[in-house]
Amino acid sequence: MGFALAALLAGAVGCTSGSGDAGKKSDSTTAGTKGAQPAVADKACANGTYTWINIEKPTRLLGVSDVETLGKGGGTLKHKVRRLATVRIAVQAGSGAPAAKAILTSLGEKTGVTDPDSDVGAFTKVGGTGPELNDGSSAPHGAGRFVQYAAARVVEADFRYTCPGGRTAIGHAESWTVSIDGLLECATRTGNATAREAARLSCGADSVAAKAA
Repeated sequence: MGFALAALLAGAVGCTSGSGDAGKKSDSTTAGTKGAQPAVADKACANGTYTWINIEKPTRLLGVSDVETLGKGGGTLKHKVRRLATVRIAVQAGSGAPAAKAILTSLGEKTGVTDPDSDVGAFTKVGGTGPELNDGSSAPHGAGRFVQYAAARVVEADFRYTCPGGRTAIGHAESWTVSIDGLLECATRTGNATAREAARLSCGADSVAAKAA
């Protein structure tokens, strides 16, 4: 979230809701973090319009395994993916903003990741913690030094909600759409930026897989 928007939100009376990588947030219009005292927010108008800016769709690395070496013919990897980060479905908004679910529904429609006529329950489940790490193990068919990793495709943006009379509320929303399970070999170059990040962590920064293709 941009510095200017963060500063405005910090001084606004309103609601926020829990977030992992995006920061801890909690309030009444969205969904409160456990134990937090919600602020009293102005009621949102029912027929306002959204303006979305700073839309980003990053792929976020959530976990990696340790390197595991397999000989000729490959085999089943036994090292589990260990969690590095968590993605939460979250909204941070100023006074007068709509409910978090409505905000996230608008974000999903704006970015094309949800259909207006579809069930968007997973995308709009505020406080959700994103995908679980896959406990299954890969089974490469060849020899090498292998690393498994997990990631998620995130959708986030800043918004302004404007009422017919001109009153506005601003905020930031974040959710995720796709979970990713990946496999890399430390001596094999990859064009996938998320795989290179995983390789730097497990194979080492000097490994072939960690270097740009």
